Amino acid sequence: MLKRILIILIPAIFAVCYSSAQVTVEISQEKILENGQKFYLHTVQQGQTLYSICKAYSVAEKEVINNNPELQSGTLSIGQVIRIPIENEISKDGKYIIYMVKKGETLYSLLKRFDTTEKEFYAANPKLNKKESIKAGDEIYFPVKEKKPENIAVVTPKPDDKPNIPQVQVRDDSKYIYHTVEKGETLYKITKQYNIELDELIAENPSLANRPLSINETIRIPRKNNTVKPVVAKPEGDDNRIPVVHAMPDTTPVQSDDTTQRHNYTPGECNPDEWYTHGKEFTVALLMSFETGANLRDLAGQEKRKVPQKIRSVTEKAVDFYSGCLVALENFKNEDVKIKFKAFDIGKDNTILTTMVAEGKLDGVDMIIGPAYKSQVDYLNSLDLNVPMLLPFVTDENILKNNPYNIMLNPSKQDIRNEVAKYASQIEGCNAIIVKGTSDDSKASAAKYVDAMNNAGVSATELAFNGSSIENIGASLKKGVENIIVITFETEMSITRVLTQAFKLTDDYKITLVADPKIMNYESIDPNYYVEVKYTYFSNTNINYKTPNVKAFISRFHNAFLCEPNTDAYIAADAINYFIPLLQKAGKDFAPCIDQNYIYEGLGGERQYHKDSNYFDNSFSNKKVYLYTIKDDYSFTQVYPTESQN
Repeated sequence: MLKRILIILIPAIFAVCYSSAQVTVEISQEKILENGQKFYLHTVQQGQTLYSICKAYSVAEKEVINNNPELQSGTLSIGQVIRIPIENEISKDGKYIIYMVKKGETLYSLLKRFDTTEKEFYAANPKLNKKESIKAGDEIYFPVKEKKPENIAVVTPKPDDKPNIPQVQVRDDSKYIYHTVEKGETLYKITKQYNIELDELIAENPSLANRPLSINETIRIPRKNNTVKPVVAKPEGDDNRIPVVHAMPDTTPVQSDDTTQRHNYTPGECNPDEWYTHGKEFTVALLMSFETGANLRDLAGQEKRKVPQKIRSVTEKAVDFYSGCLVALENFKNEDVKIKFKAFDIGKDNTILTTMVAEGKLDGVDMIIGPAYKSQVDYLNSLDLNVPMLLPFVTDENILKNNPYNIMLNPSKQDIRNEVAKYASQIEGCNAIIVKGTSDDSKASAAKYVDAMNNAGVSATELAFNGSSIENIGASLKKGVENIIVITFETEMSITRVLTQAFKLTDDYKITLVADPKIMNYESIDPNYYVEVKYTYFSNTNINYKTPNVKAFISRFHNAFLCEPNTDAYIAADAINYFIPLLQKAGKDFAPCIDQNYIYEGLGGERQYHKDSNYFDNSFSNKKVYLYTIKDDYSFTQVYPTESQN
């Protein structure tokens, strides 16, 4: 995690510009030879990351790190020179592959590998002596060849055809698509473009199993019913342009049936006839609290303090979310309507935001993702920027009640209360105990929980936690029915005492204790307590790791960052895949195009964006909430919604 955070943050945190991708990386012309291996010498430029550099050179991050020991510490800075191992280098005139012989390789094996005859080889390498064997470290040339098309049907003119019509060779495209490799393309990218598995691609092109792709070579793609063939974009200036189709299902929400009166903020309704008429480039700003400086200071001082320093929790969430965005944005890289993606480290308060606004860094932005803190969200809303804000972490429904065009990617606290109440209403005879703490927020939350329970037809009682125990809980619990105890605070000491008290009551009462999932991180609580009180937590995700889409995302994420995605990465990818098509189609005023009845099948589970009756115009939240209950083996099972309700 530390290595990924530093690699991502240090070089590019203030200027990540993803014009549907990332900063351009130019291939270096400087090369060296070390211990029989040839390397490019690449100088790191502003905005470049290890991910973008490796992608440009078509080399795995692991290979670069192995050849640059200093990267093991996770550092990457502007002006730093790193070695990029060279496999197949193309000559300047584009006619030859320049290859360095490795130990154990023979001329015979290489001639077969590069599909070259001995005569062609020596013609390309006139200085070589035919009587001498090649040896490790030799730099040799192989001619770049057009791959011979397979399954060629020869059309012979009939006797009555005109004599001047030549014989024409026509490829049989009924079974295959023939793809010409372009600079920067990888096998993985091609499999995603054509919606096929890597094994299928290798089976049709066996030589690719043991070598990298070559520019301009033609590979064979098995045609299937669900294979997507790219559509060539029409030239600029054509009002009826068609964006390049990417190999993913069209999950864009359709026009909403919502007829609620809207404020002047949104000019007009959602009109599919005007899709793709709002411009060919949009700018998205990611505003996250990476806290780069603070983390680097912590890490720099850890040796002196002799205490290992952890990356701050808000940084981990921000980096995971950012990483998910980058992987998902690859889906839109080659489309006609471009996305310029900029990431900013805005800290924890409004200081940096104020400076950014004064310097005009948010001018012309079409959509904002973030910030992480409510105070920062409130500040941006006070500016009337007139752009949609996707809120990845903030869940206070008051933001949605008081401001237009705020979209919560997670359920609001109001959504959570309503769904917990619905779950309780499905338990026959359920008795609800809502426990409030001493803070004003906890007291307000408890009162709203009671209202939600009562509205759902559930008997609910509000009790106070006095610092050591829940007052009058014995008189409020009922025997023979399920007693749901909802905790509205998260302090570790208080939670420990509540769990201890509830644990002692499980011999006489059926108890299900509902609380925030973060309490599972508390080390002072005996895990057995969770089991006995049937601890249940609410979540915004339901990831099915067996689905092809999730497997593909995990593979892409791992290839990019050498680690597995977590919850925030899935939420980010779903947000990109859901809202970027809306932005491309309808421009920044896409809110009327959000269909509240549409359930999006995302990587992290279902997403359904709705506008509650007390929300401000064009503000939405994701209403999908999942409840999980602990089992005797300490695993969790989903109890709401049930399969029939999904």
